[in-house]
Amino acid sequence: MEVFAEMIFVHGFIHGDPHPGNILVSPEGRNGFCLVLLDHGIYRQLDEGFRIDYCELWKALILLDTNKIQQLGERFGVGKYFKYLPLIFTGRTIDSKSTLLGGMSIEEKRNLKQELKSLKMEDISSFMESLPSEFSRILRTDGLLRSIISRLGASQRVRLLAYAKYALYGLSPKLNPQSDYGVKVVLSRLKTNVSYLQLRLALEILELLSLIENVRHFLRVLSKSSRKINRWCSNGL
Repeated sequence: MEVFAEMIFVHGFIHGDPHPGNILVSPEGRNGFCLVLLDHGIYRQLDEGFRIDYCELWKALILLDTNKIQQLGERFGVGKYFKYLPLIFTGRTIDSKSTLLGGMSIEEKRNLKQELKSLKMEDISSFMESLPSEFSRILRTDGLLRSIISRLGASQRVRLLAYAKYALYGLSPKLNPQSDYGVKVVLSRLKTNVSYLQLRLALEILELLSLIENVRHFLRVLSKSSRKINRWCSNGL
C-alpha cells in the first residue's frame, strides 16, 4: 500500500494494473526482500494540480471535513454529487458520526438506502460523466489494491493510514536534498511526520471514543435486560 500510495500522492503516477501477478517479492534487498512491480505499459501521470487536490481530498476524507470536501468536489466538477466522495473512497456517508474504520451505523445505512432509491438513472449518468478521467483510473487501481489487502487478510486500516500518510507527504514542499539546505530538508520532513502523527492520534482518539460509546450502549442494554428478567422472576414468584 505504501509503494502505490507514494507513487500516486507524492510522484503523481498511477500503475494501471496492480493485480497480484504484477507484484513480485524478491529475496534480495536491504531487509531480506523487496517488491518488484511489473507491467508498466499503462502508466498514467496525474496533472500536478489534480495531484495536489487529490492529496487535499484524502486529508479531508480522513478528517471528514465536509466544507473542504464540498470545495474540492466543485473543483473536480462533480457539483452536488460531492457528498458521495466519502462513500466511494472510505465507505462513510458525508454526515457520518462513526469513526473512519467503524463502518456505517444501521440508521446511516437506512438513510443511504432511501437516498439511493430516489436517484434516477440520469443522476447516476451525470455523476459518472462529471468525474475527471483521472478518477476512473485511480478507482480501478484502488479497487485492485483493496482486493489484494482483503486476500492477504489485512485490515483496510492499512490502506487508509497509508493514504493519509502519503497524502500529507504529497502536500509538503518538494525539496531537493542535493541543492536545498540540509536543515531545510530535515525540518520539512519533520513537519510532515508530525502532521501525520497528529492525524493518526486524532483517528485513534475517535476510535477510542467510539469504542467507549459502544461499551456504554452495551451496558445500557444489559441493564435493561437484567431489570426485565428480575421483573419476570418476581412476577413468576
